Amino acid sequence: MTSVLDIAMTIHTIFAALWTGGTLVVAGAVIPAARSELLSTDGLILIARRFWYLTVGSVLLLLFSGGHLAGTLYTAETLQSTGRGNLVLAMVGLWLVLAVVLFFGFRRLTSDHPEKSAVAAATKARPWFLGASVISIALLVVAGFL
Repeated sequence: MTSVLDIAMTIHTIFAALWTGGTLVVAGAVIPAARSELLSTDGLILIARRFWYLTVGSVLLLLFSGGHLAGTLYTAETLQSTGRGNLVLAMVGLWLVLAVVLFFGFRRLTSDHPEKSAVAAATKARPWFLGASVISIALLVVAGFL
């Protein structure tokens, strides 16, 4: 029989993978394509909007599923005094930083007026998405240690 803990772990893993993987795809494929004029402004906005929905959904689901997992598997003391607890706290910090960095990246990607080119928007957003990629990889590394 499947427990609530198993369901929370599955949801947490799926959305963590989708969010970090999506971040790497946007940074590694979408932004370069827009900067090379292979992607129109409308196409860039469509992709950004879809990824924004994934980001918001992932942030919420990771918050609730991760909160449930941490509350079930750890105490406040074990979070602070064990290696695994410290990794969980590091993951929470990285998760929060990733959400903030992506927020600013999306603002740069979508804030230009419609007459601006996808090249300009992607160029402005590039540093934010590159930073988000580094954070995503760090999250995956920490998850591997857990």
